[in-house]
Amino acid sequence: MTHRLLIDLADDGRVAVSAWADVPGVLPELTEPFALDWTVEPDDLEELRWYLEDYLRAPYGVYQEQGERVAARLAEWGTAAFAAVFGGSGAARDAYVRLRDRGGTAEIVVRSAVAERLGLPWELLRDPARPTPLALDGVRIRRALPTAELAGTFAVDGERLRVLMVISRPAGDRDVGYRMVARPLLQTLEAVRGEVDLVVLRPPTLERLREVLAQAREQGQPFQVVHFDGHGSFSDRRRSLLGGAPDTLASAEQGVLVFERPGGGEDRVPADQVATVLGEAKVPVVVLNACQSGALGRQLETAIATRLLQQGAAAVVAMAFSVYAVAAAEFMAAFYAQLFAGGQVADAVAAGRRRLAERDQRPSPKGPLPLQDWLVPVLYARQDVSFPRLRAQPADREVSLGQILDEVRQRPQASDQDDVLAPVGGFVGRDGLFYELEVAARLQKVVLLHGAGGSGKTEFAKAFGRWWRDTGGVDHPQWVIWHSFEPGIASFGLTGVINAVGLQVFGPDFARLDDEQLHEAVLKVMHARRILLIWDNFESAHTTPDPSGATPALNETERERLAEFLAAATRTSSTVVITSRSAEQWLGDLRRIEVVGLSAQEADEYTDALLAPYPRASARRRHPAFADLMSWLGGHPLTMRLVLPHLDTADAAPLLASLRETGEHVLGDEAHGRTHSLAAGIEYSYRHLTADEQRALTAVSLFHGVADTDVLGMFSTVDGVPERFGGHTVEGWDTLLTRATDLGLFAGIGGGMYSIHPALPAFLSARWRDQEPIGYDEQRAAAELGFLDAYAAFAGWLLHELTGGDAGFASTLVRRQRHSLGAMLGFGLSTERYDRATVIAQVLTRHWNASGLHEEAREWTDRVQHATETADGRPPELDSPAGRLWILMVGAQANRQRGARLGMATSLHQLGSVAGARGELDAAEGFYRQSLAIEEEVGNRPGMAISYHQLGMVVQQRGELEAADGFYRQSLAIEEQVGNRPGMAASYHQLGMVAQQRGELDAAEGLYQKSLAIEEQVGNLPGVAGTYHELGTVAKARGDLDAAESWYQKSLAIREQLGNRPGMALAYQQLGVVAHARGELEVADGLYRKSLAIKEQVGNRPGMANSCHQLGLVAQQRGELEVAGSWYEKTLAIQEQLGDRTGMAMSCYLLGQLAKGSGRANAALEWTVRAVSLVPELLDPTKSPVPGDLADLTAELGWASLRQTWQLVTGKEIPEAVVRTIKASQDEGKPT
Repeated sequence: MTHRLLIDLADDGRVAVSAWADVPGVLPELTEPFALDWTVEPDDLEELRWYLEDYLRAPYGVYQEQGERVAARLAEWGTAAFAAVFGGSGAARDAYVRLRDRGGTAEIVVRSAVAERLGLPWELLRDPARPTPLALDGVRIRRALPTAELAGTFAVDGERLRVLMVISRPAGDRDVGYRMVARPLLQTLEAVRGEVDLVVLRPPTLERLREVLAQAREQGQPFQVVHFDGHGSFSDRRRSLLGGAPDTLASAEQGVLVFERPGGGEDRVPADQVATVLGEAKVPVVVLNACQSGALGRQLETAIATRLLQQGAAAVVAMAFSVYAVAAAEFMAAFYAQLFAGGQVADAVAAGRRRLAERDQRPSPKGPLPLQDWLVPVLYARQDVSFPRLRAQPADREVSLGQILDEVRQRPQASDQDDVLAPVGGFVGRDGLFYELEVAARLQKVVLLHGAGGSGKTEFAKAFGRWWRDTGGVDHPQWVIWHSFEPGIASFGLTGVINAVGLQVFGPDFARLDDEQLHEAVLKVMHARRILLIWDNFESAHTTPDPSGATPALNETERERLAEFLAAATRTSSTVVITSRSAEQWLGDLRRIEVVGLSAQEADEYTDALLAPYPRASARRRHPAFADLMSWLGGHPLTMRLVLPHLDTADAAPLLASLRETGEHVLGDEAHGRTHSLAAGIEYSYRHLTADEQRALTAVSLFHGVADTDVLGMFSTVDGVPERFGGHTVEGWDTLLTRATDLGLFAGIGGGMYSIHPALPAFLSARWRDQEPIGYDEQRAAAELGFLDAYAAFAGWLLHELTGGDAGFASTLVRRQRHSLGAMLGFGLSTERYDRATVIAQVLTRHWNASGLHEEAREWTDRVQHATETADGRPPELDSPAGRLWILMVGAQANRQRGARLGMATSLHQLGSVAGARGELDAAEGFYRQSLAIEEEVGNRPGMAISYHQLGMVVQQRGELEAADGFYRQSLAIEEQVGNRPGMAASYHQLGMVAQQRGELDAAEGLYQKSLAIEEQVGNLPGVAGTYHELGTVAKARGDLDAAESWYQKSLAIREQLGNRPGMALAYQQLGVVAHARGELEVADGLYRKSLAIKEQVGNRPGMANSCHQLGLVAQQRGELEVAGSWYEKTLAIQEQLGDRTGMAMSCYLLGQLAKGSGRANAALEWTVRAVSLVPELLDPTKSPVPGDLADLTAELGWASLRQTWQLVTGKEIPEAVVRTIKASQDEGKPT
């Protein structure tokens, strides 16, 4: 018998507690309602969301403390909820005591018509007299509508459980916290050994859902569970979810579930419509994964779940927070096992919750850590639901579900030699990539997966094949057909492909047909049936043929046949997935998806599996050097699989050193083929380069993780570098690395940067030594010195950008290249080149502080002290290069050691940077001021200088030049006191910009000259180039175009020397402005186009908009109005992507002027109204000509046209204030 307590939450905030046994004819024992004094504040809900979704991504330092604090607060919140419900009324408390004293099943049902209250985390309810929360202490928790039919049990028919999975994520891996639940669910359903069908809805459209559910019922195989793994939101009408009067479920805005459209893109379907489709098919149970997180997510979950209940669903299992894939597996396995054991859905949810609490270890960079995510699953039900006819299959031995899951988790999957789709060493993650390929396979049919060797293309393709085989992606499980293009193993030509398909589908008799009949039969079956073909190692077919000639490359005729076959395949019902190290451009216009390393979380999960058999390796994982090793491995699955098991016999630090220096653990025996040794794979591609290319490419061995062609360009200009590296331009390096990328040696990541496979540097070093058996050591030493000079110059540019330029872009570069920067910092220490080391350390210090890498910073500080201090611990002369480095590092470390207050200051500073990047200047100022207050409190003067500097930049952006001047001077005073000359240069530079904005050109020039003098002294060439640029701007403002051109040319020369393409783009832009001002329109056009080309290459979208705008102005001045309009439209498109409303308004206005000038008054009116809708301030006649333009157009077209256009553009009636403004402008224009 089930004994229940009903917690009824009224609209007025009062609560009534009633006791009710599940006995026919017995009514609940009512208590008097009382005020409910419990809620959860939005900040608390956000902290709870952070704990459940983000905490274990970086459980270090203050975040570890915060996570442990939130975990402890769960009991506090649960006790408060219990006291509010059962402590506010003696009768309520008595009812609870009787519930615990009775035998049988105990259940608490929370009922309400108010979404906000129903969505509170009731699972936290905790009796302070008992050791665990009620939900883990034998009490079922469920939510219900006030009209729920609590009596009786709804029995679902069927001996076989059929689950329809709807995976709808139009944004793919860009969706919040995206993890695919269906794959671990599929594995765990196998573990419960029941009769289960898991079918994935393809495509995930509402119409397809209706069709599949109807067909299943007609065939007598209805689905009992629909599992929605997707995104949701509220309908378009805006309302406050966290404040104001609570909405009842009847009046509240209903949620929508985001399906997909047949051709891609989102289809926002109201929950009522989804519920109707499910009701028509009589689906009793619905499972909802996280739609949105935090406070909004909890209410959205409630809104959607209650709509489904209202339309006929018997039970809804929902999750308002994203869960780890392993947690989803734990919960779902226990959930379905309980259903197979004859339990009710409420029992199944309780069993899954207990499993999460008992097995609370979740993946993290530090190894498995506890997470209290047992509270995430919640149950909404009209009544009890059971599946009485389901039965689990008998096990071969007596074993619990928990044991099965533990064994699966702890043991890497063995490879079945008879199953080509079986994983090698296990497979984890790739959720976003799975979804991207799922959509591409459906819409484009032929998809190429390309990426560097070892990135996991083959294992991912096999996992995708298993996924389609097991979830109804193909019409028969045997119709996932694998074909390898590996040299010496299989045919490369189309005949081999055709035979592989035919034999799998038709059997041995297929081989008796002639070639033409074979080809025709395969295409026919691909049209009529859903088949998945997987072509592996396709690069061997043509792009990188086997150098040994074991299998000849395809000739032109065979390549054409393959290309024609693929073109035909795009028009069939089947799919072809190709893996290659190259993008295979010769195949033409097909869908390409790049496969890169595992994400950090996925790499942690894979590491768990790889190290499970190695207890000593798992223990070594806790050492700080392990994080460096993981970062070095870069998430490459094959390298991880080869390297990490060696932790069983070696510590992380020496293993990493071996990887970096000799590669002895990775560069193994080449005799076993390309897939068994990275060395063989690298050599395979390397041999396709010319001898000169091979020699030059060895320079990449100097990098760590990411190669940068700008750095290589600087490196080639340094005196004394080995001949093999000298004389190469940035463009030449880019061509070489692009060629190597096509061969699979690298992966291009944009901005002239290339991801390096972890084993490649050791391989290249070995090849370099082979090529120079006598002079290698001398060449290597000279190259490393040149490389240090190049990175010091690069760091100087980064520092300039971080302090006074594009800080966001510079920070991204530092994150990508911090390993090479760190290596050069160490080299500078070991060779006592402290001036260069200081510039690099300044950049890295900013990165360490911003990223919370305090342990890394501490170790570097120790190294600096060891290298610069005397034997008795005395610091070096503070005015020497070593002393300046010592001051920087020791001072920064002292600040870090001041504890949580300083950590908070750093966090606040980062929040300020984020807010500033978003244009939220008031918020940014608030964060910087809070950071400054803490820095003043702890005496962190370098930090104070930085905060003053950032505050100056914020107020300068607002146009508050006096305040900006004051902040920069405060920063300058501190920088002078601590002897931070680069900081002084940055302050002088910004003071110059303030003076320039005031129109004080002489003062600006003087300040720029001071900045320039320091930059030249410290050898900061990027800073010198930047100051030359600003001096050109001063000259331009004076009207001295010749001087401006000279300064810009000097800036350009340095930036070309450094290979600084963003700086080159800026210089070309300003040189174009100079030519434009002279009326040299052809010259200006050419310079603007040069600037635009570079900005497109580096992805500088704001800069692209600026250049397109200028090109539009040039075309307009030439009288080329259509060309001008095209440039303005391009500008507008970019501005829309950036959310630049002011820029959009300007572009709309200019397009309106073009339309007006060409006699298209209606178009002119629409563009002008669009401009006003974006920036209403344009209606101020004292600041803008727009009111006059609107007056003229209204006079020409009439007031009706204006009103109609305004309604069309804004969706609203034109305000009377706007009408009055236009009429006033018309009156001013009348003759007197």
